[in-house]
Amino acid sequence: MMERLQLLWSDLQAWYLRLTGDLQGWYLRLTARERLMVSAAGGGGLVFVVFLTLFLLAIAADSTRHRTESKLKRLAEAEQLATGFAEAERARKQAEADLTGNEVSLISYLEDKGGQSGLDIPSLTPKGEIPVGDGRIVESTVDLTLTDVQLTKLVNFLSAVERGPGVVRVRSLRIEPRIKDNVLTAWTTIAAYKLKANP
Repeated sequence: MMERLQLLWSDLQAWYLRLTGDLQGWYLRLTARERLMVSAAGGGGLVFVVFLTLFLLAIAADSTRHRTESKLKRLAEAEQLATGFAEAERARKQAEADLTGNEVSLISYLEDKGGQSGLDIPSLTPKGEIPVGDGRIVESTVDLTLTDVQLTKLVNFLSAVERGPGVVRVRSLRIEPRIKDNVLTAWTTIAAYKLKANP
């Protein structure tokens, strides 16, 4: 096996020497003008090969840069989505905590807030509980009628109602002002929300 490899190597060396010798002989037989043209063509070919190599390297580098930028952009989007998901999850947990904690007895709660705001609530009409959304949340509502109320007291009362414990919201509000007396009559619906108890 080694002998065959040595024989092949010696054949290659002989072929290379013969080729270089032939090329040298051919080059020496050329006139000065032909030698100049061959050298110029060889130089041009070398310049072309170098240019082609640099061009291909630049394309490869540009492609790599674009892929890297695209991956970094996707990574930033994924981080943004993860942050948004974490914030949404925190908000969901907070909403669930609000719905499960501090269960409000709406009528007594509204009477208490009315007393604190200096309002007399002549009419409170509870409407009972109804499921909302997917049925896991229960809404209880109360209709209120407030007569001869000053606007500032009404605003303070409704703000205090929504700032209280649990999830209590003003669902609707209709007012009828009596400008000459600087008072108004208000009809409002207040809703409280809680998570439905598991059976």
